[in-house]
Parts: sequence; C-alpha cells; structure tokens
Amino acid sequence: MSAPLLRVEGLSKHFEGLRAVDDVSFDVERGELVGLIGPNGAGKSTLFNCVAGAIPRTAGRVAFDGRPIAGLDPVRIARLGIARTYQNLRIFPDITVFDNVSAGAIGRHGTSLLGTLIPALGRRRDEAIASETLAALERFDLLEHADQPAGNLAYGQKKHLEIARALALRPTLLLLDEPAAGLNDSETAELAQRLRALRDGGLTILLVEHDMPMVMRICDRIVVLDSGRRIAEGAPAAIRADRAVRAAYLGDEA
Repeated sequence: MSAPLLRVEGLSKHFEGLRAVDDVSFDVERGELVGLIGPNGAGKSTLFNCVAGAIPRTAGRVAFDGRPIAGLDPVRIARLGIARTYQNLRIFPDITVFDNVSAGAIGRHGTSLLGTLIPALGRRRDEAIASETLAALERFDLLEHADQPAGNLAYGQKKHLEIARALALRPTLLLLDEPAAGLNDSETAELAQRLRALRDGGLTILLVEHDMPMVMRICDRIVVLDSGRRIAEGAPAAIRADRAVRAAYLGDEA
C-alpha cells in the first residue's frame, strides 16, 4: 500500500502550558475530502498552522507524500504541493483580482535569475503564470472581474478569490480554514458543489468548517478535535451518531 498523502503523528503544540494541540494523529489519503471539526478553541487552526509551517510544533511528526515536512518553512512546504486559505480573509484589496491570484502562481514558480538574463525563459515563465491564473479565475467564475480591484468584490466572491489563489499554486493538498464562514445558504451550497468538484477532479482537501450540514454532505471522512485532542474519526454517519462528539460539539442538532 502507498503512504497516505498527509500523515500527522503525535502532533502537539503547547503555548506556555496551554496544550492547543495534544498528541493528535490522523491520515489523509490521496483524493479524499476530510473534515476537521470541533468547538471553538479545539485546536483546528493551530493544527493547520503546524502542518503549513506557519508555527513550529512542540512534538510529533508531519509527513507529506512520504517525506517529513515538520520544520520546513511555509514557502518550501507550499512549493512541495500544500496550499492553504485562512480563517480571516487575506486578500490584497487595492490590486486587481488577476494580480491577487497570480501571486499564488508566482509563489509556485518563484523568481529566476536565468529568466531575467534569458528573455525567452522569462516569457515562458510569465506565460505559465498567466495561464494558471486564468484557469483558477475561470474555475470560480471570476474572469469577468479580473481587472477590478479585489476590494470591490462581494464578500462571497472574496472567499472564492482566496481559494482561487491557493489553486494557482497547483497544489496536491488544499487546506481550507472555514471557507463557508459568513456565507449565506445559497453561497454555501455553491461552495460545497465547487469543493466536491475539486475533489472529484483529484485534489485532496482537508477542511476546517463549522457548517455541519455542509461538512456532513461533502466529506468522505471526518476527524473531531476537542480541547486539542482527537476524540473521534470516521464517516459522516458514524460521527453524527458518536456520543462523545454529540456531547462535545454536535449536541441535539445531530
């Protein structure tokens, strides 16, 4: 059997005695859409930050595509094939939608001295960046807004813009941190459809989300955290019926 795309083993992150993530282990297989859920303060975003290299882990191991990545910086991790979005929007409102998304493609290609010295190489790089940017914009129906300042977009479009920028990195694994936060019902339904389409197209997704109907509808498997620890893992139906999960998070709405 091949190794899982993402393996988290005994991951811990402590802040001055607070165990934000405490000995958490789980795998994400290639082509899966896995939900990571739990109450506020459960450690979900902290775990994301450890995986993406934004903060150092206290203990444990993170492997991507069979190679250890804990300790690598975020740029190196992104270029290996892990892209992420954030709980709070991080767009550049004063530059165009196109330039916001192209920042993701540029992050994958990097800068090249040879491209500066040899114009043909530089042109090929620029053409690749433009092609990848346009493809990401088209996937989220943002092409007609490409030349507008990103700050002019509606809130739901800004959420799509952030995912499009992550996709411009052409990742193998996409980490989404509460992408449905602030969306209305129709926008959430549209987002759910787009995420399943990405998964069906072969992209692996790890999703942090509080919208439980969406999580239960689109995820192949769910990992549940509470107070920094993993308390359950399984298919949506099993998670919905789990007594520990109901007590910690889902409650009577399950």
